[in-house]
Amino acid sequence: MNETMENLLNNPINNSFDNEQSSSYFDSDALWLLLADAKPHNVADLCNRLQTDAGGINRYRLALPDNVRENLKQGDGFWQLKTPSVVFRESDFAEFAQTEEIPVHIVSECLSTNMLLSEKVKTALAATPDINPDLLRQALVANRQTGGYGKQGRLWTAPAGDVLTFSLSIFSRRPRNQTGAMPLVIALSCQKVLRRFGIDAKIKWPNDIMVGDEKIGGILVESIPHDANHICIIGVGLNFNAPEIDGQATTGVWNHAPDIRPEPLLKALIHEINRDIQFFFIHGFSTFQTAYTAGCRDIGQDVIIMRDEKVVTEGKVLGVDGTGALLLETGGEVKKIVSGEVSLRHKNESVGAVVDQMLILDCGNSKIKWAWVVNGDIVGTFKAPYNKLSILGEFCRQHKDIKKIYGSAVCGQMKKLQVAEQVLHRIEWFASEQVACGIRNHYRHTGEHGADRWFNALGARRFTSNACIVVSCGTAITIDALTTSNQYLGGSILPGFNLMKDSLSKNTANLDRPFGRIYPFATTTPNAIASGIMDAVVGALILMYDRLVEKEEGLPVDIILTGGGSSRIYHHLPPQFVAGKHIEMVDNLVIFGLLSRIEQR
Repeated sequence: MNETMENLLNNPINNSFDNEQSSSYFDSDALWLLLADAKPHNVADLCNRLQTDAGGINRYRLALPDNVRENLKQGDGFWQLKTPSVVFRESDFAEFAQTEEIPVHIVSECLSTNMLLSEKVKTALAATPDINPDLLRQALVANRQTGGYGKQGRLWTAPAGDVLTFSLSIFSRRPRNQTGAMPLVIALSCQKVLRRFGIDAKIKWPNDIMVGDEKIGGILVESIPHDANHICIIGVGLNFNAPEIDGQATTGVWNHAPDIRPEPLLKALIHEINRDIQFFFIHGFSTFQTAYTAGCRDIGQDVIIMRDEKVVTEGKVLGVDGTGALLLETGGEVKKIVSGEVSLRHKNESVGAVVDQMLILDCGNSKIKWAWVVNGDIVGTFKAPYNKLSILGEFCRQHKDIKKIYGSAVCGQMKKLQVAEQVLHRIEWFASEQVACGIRNHYRHTGEHGADRWFNALGARRFTSNACIVVSCGTAITIDALTTSNQYLGGSILPGFNLMKDSLSKNTANLDRPFGRIYPFATTTPNAIASGIMDAVVGALILMYDRLVEKEEGLPVDIILTGGGSSRIYHHLPPQFVAGKHIEMVDNLVIFGLLSRIEQR
């Protein structure tokens, strides 16, 4: 690679300001980073950390973005922002960039991350036309985006500190006319990450990220032609503090999960988008179709399709096809709607009409989870330990119109009776069966087969049509196999993390130790315990995966993780094992399986 190209790649992003202005902006970011947590900070300590005096720190303060400066409280020797703020520094992404092989660049300010990243990619291509375009893969994050835009050039409002704005450049060898569903895949990536962080996000077709009827994020995909292929420029805007926008209801990450830090969420988004897009380039949208449908808020809803603020058509949303087109039932026929320049709105959004409600219960060993389902859509999920079942009772008293109640249980009979006492109507209990939802159960005696394992398998079909192993991490850990032809083969049961730890503590001398940290070669007893327990779980997962891969004879095998400990398992899977695999983390998989069983009936 020539020197010019190396410089462009190693330092591909520069502010479009002169040196004096750029220095001022970066100085303000240094103060901004210290204040971003919205905690009180001693001014003398701030001066010490910034290596300046009282006059200097006031210059830093004046260089803050206007809305951030207006958000600053000063008094009694302390400075504090009234609300947390989104701001980054590039050094925090150095190790992440090496691991993910995606350089991450932070700019203090730009008009648009998509626009600036496009300019830098075009400059690199012009400087070295024969460059390997895979080397142009990178992420650009702006602490201030002053001229962001969305579909049809509409302004994207992003007040500094309130909205995360970033773009990715990714080379595609897939023909441009086969990448129309890419925004849907990216929307699904964002939705999955937000749900992992505890935010009940849904997708408004094709690619708006919503929480209820409020918008939390949006996506814009553009492309740069390169020979017979193209380089995708993927822009994402995600609200942390909800901006005020006329005519649009908005919400933010911190409205729903105030403890989330922007940095780990951004890293998770970049990782998930890159992984899903690479998978999409190889396999197309059909592999994401089921997961997208499950994450779409509009399924079963009466909607209107608009273009230029005029109604084009209306009907009921049935789903999306293998290309990402909307399937709309209208006038007794099914129409396909491609995104183009149309928008979707709920027909009865302002009326809020409710046709059918039900309560779905998942009674586990240590806690109960339940879902409130309206018109076939899960609109809320809840949980409580058995010693606080009054929480369920209070929910039922506040929602007296819910008369259909269904459940599955692996807890004992006494706990089932306690649950039944809290609800206002009879519970219809479901158990494992030989056949349901097209899946054949090969368990020898279905009467002794845990209902949670069965409904996890049924629920998995909402997220993949491939063969898959389903891993549920709760009080116990179960690892089950489902073939492409819908044969549930059974699987394994292990003690959960706490059960393994308790067994060592109670039955082995000198091992009543706290959980340590996980290391490849642990050198303390607490760390060795934690490492051994995780190795047992991960080893069992990999072994079951290999068995199913062999049985499927080359067909793809996916991995579905669910349960409270699923994220711990995911983060400790070996990188060489994760590479190239489709791994999904799903909350409340039992409830999805129960919903499928109820819908079948």
